[in-house]
Amino acid sequence: MSRVLQRTASFACAGAFLLAGCGSASPASLQAEASAVGDGGGSDGIESGDVATAGAGGAGGGTSVDCDAVSAELQAALDAAVEDQRLPGAVAAVSLGACSWRGASGMADAGAKVPLRPDDLFRVGSITKTFMATLALMLRAEGRLSLDVGVSRYVEGVPGGEQISVRQILNHTSGIYDFTQSDAFWSAALSDPERAWTPRELIEVAASQPPYFEPGQGFAYSNTNYIIAGLILEAASGEPVGELLRARILEPAGLAHTYLDGAQAAVPGLVRGYGIDRGELVDTTSAADPSAAGTAGALVSTTDDLTRFYRKVLDGELLDPAELAEMTTWVDERPGGGTGYGLGLSRRRSRLGTAYGHDGGIWGFTSSSYHAVDSGASVTVLVNLEVGDALGIVDDLSDVLILR
Repeated sequence: MSRVLQRTASFACAGAFLLAGCGSASPASLQAEASAVGDGGGSDGIESGDVATAGAGGAGGGTSVDCDAVSAELQAALDAAVEDQRLPGAVAAVSLGACSWRGASGMADAGAKVPLRPDDLFRVGSITKTFMATLALMLRAEGRLSLDVGVSRYVEGVPGGEQISVRQILNHTSGIYDFTQSDAFWSAALSDPERAWTPRELIEVAASQPPYFEPGQGFAYSNTNYIIAGLILEAASGEPVGELLRARILEPAGLAHTYLDGAQAAVPGLVRGYGIDRGELVDTTSAADPSAAGTAGALVSTTDDLTRFYRKVLDGELLDPAELAEMTTWVDERPGGGTGYGLGLSRRRSRLGTAYGHDGGIWGFTSSSYHAVDSGASVTVLVNLEVGDALGIVDDLSDVLILR
């Protein structure tokens, strides 16, 4: 693999707003606060009807607009972003009140000139983490998992596992080294794309490096945490994580086009993903085996499924109030676009007000899905370029709603 692919293939970044950086050893302050979430509310195009759009502060602005008129503006914004970023393509879904829109721009397969469709499947990288955290909180509600006991109760062989709590795994305050920051790991993964990685092997990569800090003494985003989380889920439930995900989230929530690659049967429709090498697109869809991402980032999904998932989580349909309160207890409070990380969930300031969700990046793809709790708006964007700015497009589409 080229040096460019080795540099850009990492799915370590949950998004630009995670200011601790991709696996950065710089600890953030650990002021935690609980926050209650508000209530939230497709098809191709926007459904008919009028809706009060969000004002600049994210609350309803009281202006009634025609959903069909907004549809053209959202599509124009998506087209412009694809052109400006020189993306192979992008798909998006927007939901606000009575309006719901799905759009696509660009190519699902740049070589074969196959256009994208709004319901195409993409790798979504670290958005996987919200699904894993949701499963953990479901098990907590049943008394099968405790957030505040040592990881070693569930999984042996984790360095410092007696001192690191499950909560610290889920909110990235464990201090455990991020295996995706290892050049040796990427050299091995990209030189043998068909190599299947076990969670234990990925943990061993992390264990070969010193921790970023003592447990609970900082914040450092680490994919290793969620590889460990997958093992915790299996130990606590007695079920393979793929089966647990299907039975607890995918089927009850009606997410028929979502699967954990490598752990569940694939759903047809995955588009091609790309990197850039010397200014040219390079197909990186299969740059590494999905087991190299595992429960930290191997999920495949669609805009509709992700929008539905975050609404159901934040509206309390998948989690009880106590568990949702745990998920929305924030650490890593600092200035900038991101204002906290909970349990597998990010909080950021958005054009539409405070928004909860997650970003993802993995070889060939970037993703961003957020639900603005004040305005009730949801915006999801999936991009088939690993250096694409999906979060920026979320803001572009949010601007359309605000400016109406």
